[in-house]
Amino acid sequence: MDGDEMEVGISTACFYPDYLTEETIPIIGNMGIKKVEVFLESYSEYDENFCKAMRYDLDRYGIEVNSVHAIGTQFEPQLFSATERQRNDASKMLIKVLKAAKILKAKIYVFHGPPVKKDTTPNIDFDKIAKHVDYIADTSEEYGIKFSWENVYWCWFSYPEFATSIRQAVKSKNVYFTLDIKQAMKSNKDPFEYLKAMGNKLVNIHLCDYDDYGNLYLPGRGSFDFVKLNRELKKLDYNGSIIMEVYRSNYKDIDDLKEGIEYLKSIF
Repeated sequence: MDGDEMEVGISTACFYPDYLTEETIPIIGNMGIKKVEVFLESYSEYDENFCKAMRYDLDRYGIEVNSVHAIGTQFEPQLFSATERQRNDASKMLIKVLKAAKILKAKIYVFHGPPVKKDTTPNIDFDKIAKHVDYIADTSEEYGIKFSWENVYWCWFSYPEFATSIRQAVKSKNVYFTLDIKQAMKSNKDPFEYLKAMGNKLVNIHLCDYDDYGNLYLPGRGSFDFVKLNRELKKLDYNGSIIMEVYRSNYKDIDDLKEGIEYLKSIF
């Protein structure tokens, strides 16, 4: 690592549902933010022409796309289905998303994976799913994209050891991770345990803030220890992006959002 500093960016998901994905680009551009995660909200947004038009806008504002997120529930669970037909259909959707990511010049595809029943630790046969994970990761690599599995409280990756187990089971070198601290909190787990398990395979981070009661806030307004996170990331030589991802209900207006970004910039 050449000592690059971490760059703070924002997810287009912060503006959902007030603005459509493409409408967020001028807003983000006018906020002076140069790095985004694009959350593609529906099938039509995987379309090549849609992404080319958005890329044109991104270029106009000098914005770089760090990562792409899709509505994973629409196809990601089916990539692990028992029947080949379901897997093949899901795979067509995966490839559309990867092509979209490539047009947007994204480096990372953020993946949720299959959901789990509420309040249960998923019972996963890692050797069995490894071949499917390898397929997704290797296919992503063909498009020049890093496959990055995000910890999500209602999905398979809801506990830190998942990262350790998946790292041991897969053959692909293109399996990486996205750390989401609010999802760790919602899983009732320590975000720093996920960080340990992800190690040098961490390529992307989603940040907001929260308090001891599980309420979400803009960064700097809750009780999460961002200074500690910065310290731990430096130990890992992490120089990827820091993406602010909050919900629409977590802020009043654009100035509010800017404050959250400025706070993160002051730390990272």
